[in-house]
Amino acid sequence: MSSVPTGTSANEPEHFTPLIITSISPDPVPVTGTDRKIYLVYELQVLNAAPRPATITSVDTLGGASGEILASLTGDQVVARSLLVADYALPPVPATTIPAGRTLLLVMDAAFDAAGSVPTSIVHRITATFGDFDPNQGDFALNNFPGRITQTGGAVSVGTGAPEVVAPPLAGPDWVAVNACCELSPHRGAMLPLDGRINGAERYAVDFAKFDLTAEPIVDLEKGTQASFSGDPDKNESYFAFGQPILAVADAEVVTVVQDLPEAPPHVFLQGLGVGELGGNHVVLKLRDGVYAFYGHLKTGSVTVAVGDRVQVGEQIAELGNSGNTSEAHLHFHLMNGPLPLTATNLPWVIDSFTWDGDVTPEKLLTATAGERTDELPLIYGAMTFPAVG
Repeated sequence: MSSVPTGTSANEPEHFTPLIITSISPDPVPVTGTDRKIYLVYELQVLNAAPRPATITSVDTLGGASGEILASLTGDQVVARSLLVADYALPPVPATTIPAGRTLLLVMDAAFDAAGSVPTSIVHRITATFGDFDPNQGDFALNNFPGRITQTGGAVSVGTGAPEVVAPPLAGPDWVAVNACCELSPHRGAMLPLDGRINGAERYAVDFAKFDLTAEPIVDLEKGTQASFSGDPDKNESYFAFGQPILAVADAEVVTVVQDLPEAPPHVFLQGLGVGELGGNHVVLKLRDGVYAFYGHLKTGSVTVAVGDRVQVGEQIAELGNSGNTSEAHLHFHLMNGPLPLTATNLPWVIDSFTWDGDVTPEKLLTATAGERTDELPLIYGAMTFPAVG
């Protein structure tokens, strides 16, 4: 197999660079996670313009100015962050190869130990191998498309500004971020063709579920159950999250209310949902121009506010339910720059004050990192306690 370097200078022959590597807007704004690291959350598009399937073997994240290797992914680490465009399986199915002519999305989360370590730009060096040629290719293609490449592309400029700071959307203990930054989850996999672009509609979204964190195991992998209910698992009322108060995260104006959609039975996904029904019963608050809060999967008929109302931070606006595209009662929460939850651009956000209880494993809660937190984004499989209502 031949190896082809990136780029073609005036002093070397032309050659094919079959991976077209670009970043997806917007520029990522640094956000602090509950592991105390600073994250740049973004995605890369990798179009395979070769007439043969591609397998990405490594991805190096480089400082855009220095060229220093900031992070590296290889083998299964690459696959775990790979998603084919036009593949809408739930949960997302990681892709091992890029068929000829198809585009892969790489879910990327560059992590830094301190704000001063975050560069102003980054770029990516991708190495890939290629399989057999698709049939009926011209002789020029058979002789000129390489079997292995290393290319550099996917330049990303680091965004300016800061994440939005909000109050907790819930109250009390034992909340767990079951879908959140920073890995390929149903949220990060929600890369949807909307408004003429591939939109990371749920890039910073969090699903908050309520657990019995004293249970061992917390997740029973053999039985396929988790300690999020007590009693009959076929009743929504058995789930600790169901009926919990939903709170305004800021002083805001109510711009959308939907509360007449039915509850789904636990672990039964409703069929035939339209795009506008995926979030189930929901409320959208306008915090200020260009900043909106979305609350999804609310309890049918529980919303206590109307469009045009003004709400105060900490005010109850609804109860948590199990409506829409959901497996069991949980709150889907995110911020965005417009009122439409899938079309708007997802915004980075942090919670102003809460107690971090630790990291949830299937076996038990690990409390080594527990403590009071300020202005942090809850990361996946983390447990937290929010201040009580009133």
